[in-house]
Amino acid sequence: MITILQNKDVTDRILFEMKDGEDIYGTVSGIINGDTITISELESQMEIFYDGLVRAILAYADNRFVKKAVFDITDERKLYRLKGFGFVTEESKVLEDIQAFFKDDKCD
Repeated sequence: MITILQNKDVTDRILFEMKDGEDIYGTVSGIINGDTITISELESQMEIFYDGLVRAILAYADNRFVKKAVFDITDERKLYRLKGFGFVTEESKVLEDIQAFFKDDKCD
């Protein structure tokens, strides 16, 4: 069974790992500064896992009253997938309202 867990050993940034036992299948990390989280790392063996990883870190941020997410991702393939999942658009790598994102139909 694959689970997404917060790594408690990292103190300067938030890190979530997607694991099956001891095998790591993906990670996402970011730093919260005020009401914004900057997501700077997204890695996975399978691109379909990006959705769950990003949702995990956004839910964590939303529970801490963080309003906005900035995706500091430059890899075009990752951005393409993030667009497909509705996290970013062609015009912007900023998700202006995390709470509204979770209330949107995209989360059905």
